[in-house]
Amino acid sequence: MARAGGRRVVAAAVAVLLLTSAVTGGGVAAPSSAGSGDTRSTGNASASEPGAFAADTAAAAELSEPPERVSKSVTASGGRASAAGTDAVFADAAANITAVQELRLTPGERGQITVVQRYRVPDRVASLKPRLPEDVTVTGTTGFSRGDGTVYEWDGNTSAPSVTFAMAVNETVDLAGPEGARGRYLFVDAGEWALFRRPAVPTSWSWSGAAPVGITREPRVAGEGYVGEWLAYLGAVETRERRAHGQRFELVVPERATLTESPDAVFDSLAAAGDRMRVGDRDPVVTAFAAPTTSVGWGVRGLQYGDSDMWVRDAEPLATAENTWLHEYVHTRQGYEAAPSARWTDEAFATYYAALLALEQGHVDYAAFRETLRRGTARPQSDAILTEPGSWVNAANYLKGALVAGDTDRRIRLATDGTRSLQSVFSAMNAHSGPVDARVVFGSVGTVAGPEVRRAAVTYASTERTPDLWSAEVHAEAFAPTPALVEVGLAADPDALAVSGPYRNATLSGPDLTLYTGETLTMTGGVTNAGGAAGEYEARFVVDGSVAATESGTVAPGERVTHRFERAFDEPGEYTVAVGGDSVTVEVYDPPRATVTALSANRTALSGPGAVAFTATLSNTHGVPTRGNVTLRGPDGPIIDRQLALGPGENRTVTGVARLDRGEYEFTLGEADSLVVTVGDVGGESGDGGDGESGEGGSSGFGPGFGPLAALAGLAGALALLARRRE
Repeated sequence: MARAGGRRVVAAAVAVLLLTSAVTGGGVAAPSSAGSGDTRSTGNASASEPGAFAADTAAAAELSEPPERVSKSVTASGGRASAAGTDAVFADAAANITAVQELRLTPGERGQITVVQRYRVPDRVASLKPRLPEDVTVTGTTGFSRGDGTVYEWDGNTSAPSVTFAMAVNETVDLAGPEGARGRYLFVDAGEWALFRRPAVPTSWSWSGAAPVGITREPRVAGEGYVGEWLAYLGAVETRERRAHGQRFELVVPERATLTESPDAVFDSLAAAGDRMRVGDRDPVVTAFAAPTTSVGWGVRGLQYGDSDMWVRDAEPLATAENTWLHEYVHTRQGYEAAPSARWTDEAFATYYAALLALEQGHVDYAAFRETLRRGTARPQSDAILTEPGSWVNAANYLKGALVAGDTDRRIRLATDGTRSLQSVFSAMNAHSGPVDARVVFGSVGTVAGPEVRRAAVTYASTERTPDLWSAEVHAEAFAPTPALVEVGLAADPDALAVSGPYRNATLSGPDLTLYTGETLTMTGGVTNAGGAAGEYEARFVVDGSVAATESGTVAPGERVTHRFERAFDEPGEYTVAVGGDSVTVEVYDPPRATVTALSANRTALSGPGAVAFTATLSNTHGVPTRGNVTLRGPDGPIIDRQLALGPGENRTVTGVARLDRGEYEFTLGEADSLVVTVGDVGGESGDGGDGESGEGGSSGFGPGFGPLAALAGLAGALALLARRRE
């Protein structure tokens, strides 16, 4: 069992819980070095005794974490951006690049797949540069030529450019020990099917014009198969789903797989775990792939990759304290970035909660649960110092880590009379801004349960000492009362994220929001208690790591409490806003200027001094809010002087009246066509009869308006409408 994180930025050294008994078959052998699909070995390990775990975190695998990097720069005339990962950039922009990644089997070339990276490029894109992975073989391009290294550059003309490449996908774990095998698979292409992590193709681009151009992604398969966030299966599959507790669980069962458990049983277990785990960081979608064991000997029982993808061997049962389905699900709920001194919690929490949830769901009895924790008392893993990863042997972070986690959970429950549990610490870690180190972990334990429990946690995690196991009677005393299971995060209401201000009043959604200076974000936090006792809570509203507001109280079992937090944004920039364990990224820009599209007067020729009514039409031709000052000046001062804010696509008119004496007046707006009003007999022209009387003329088109507009990042300036008298 393993985890490699994405947006959560976890360590690249990934732990795997290696098989103590392998499911083998006759199928896929490791290709020779002369073959077309060389495996990529991810580590070496050894076991010291039968039944022991075969490797520790550092030695078992070195899976690189999925990239999630975004950079953006917006100027008055355009902008530049680059992105690696699965997140959209400027998702709400009026025109975006679409990156389509199509994955194809190559049955004649085992060990590798074909990838077609295709882009749909809108107008205003000036450059587009994808960077391909290392060690791929490019087999064709359309509209791209090779630049530096693995970067390909767009020709600037092709609207649907593409690059096609072949990529080796086999990755293995090399083992030496009781299994008697080497080259066990983490990812594999078996020729007629493949289960692998799809490639990241970082892309940079630039554009011209005020409105930004972003990127969205569409991963897909050619033929049968399924693509999750990062994992993909090519071949015939059946996909099922179930919605429960704010999540959609997807189960991808290949035709080649034979599930030991029924899909409904797997869903029941995952859904129950989702209800029980009230620790925040609840991904909207969790995708689980059943890995076929009929022809492949996998090196691990399961693996969680990215934020919410995982694969589990089809032979894995639910009726075990080493429940792989639950273990990998717990990994999806770990939203914190663990520093080295707290990295043990990644696998310790997953191992412990898999056993505890299996016990609570009735899959195992207490003896099986206790046996999982007992392994942490045996040497050499019991001698490990959990806060020092270099001391881990025989998966000590799993085994001793699970024992320490369980002991801490038991002590918290007893110290708080069953009102709190280790989940309170888990929640605090998820809600922490920045890397979580040992100080944060132990500090959270102390805050939740007091100094005595904190001292015990420090002792067992920071020294070679090991806690004692406890009996079934002691377990019943501590765990029988269901503690308060309080969860603080973004409320599930459709208006949990809302924007208000001069341009719009609307609800928002998604992890990435776009606002404009002068707007206010309202974030509604939700507090729920799925436990059996009342629990205290503290809902913190955090902006860029600093607590901006706090609400606290007590929530009864089954009760739901909400709190509204507001933040006004007056300066452009990127902000991270969080409540509980949920956060969103807020991009704030200065709005572009609107365009004056028409200037008219109720009359343009008067026989004598009189009043003239002027109307200016301001239009927002952008897909984002705009604003500006509209000033029409006459001989005696401003005729119109208004500050306007317009929503996307909105038009607004402003009016003003001026009394003009005899003469000829020219009203201009920047470089636009002028509007001339004549009063009296000037140059032989005649008009109407003076004050209050209707005259000739009427509307006069104002031409191109103000010309090039400031970009999103430009400051809103005045739209000056000037008038001068022609002598």
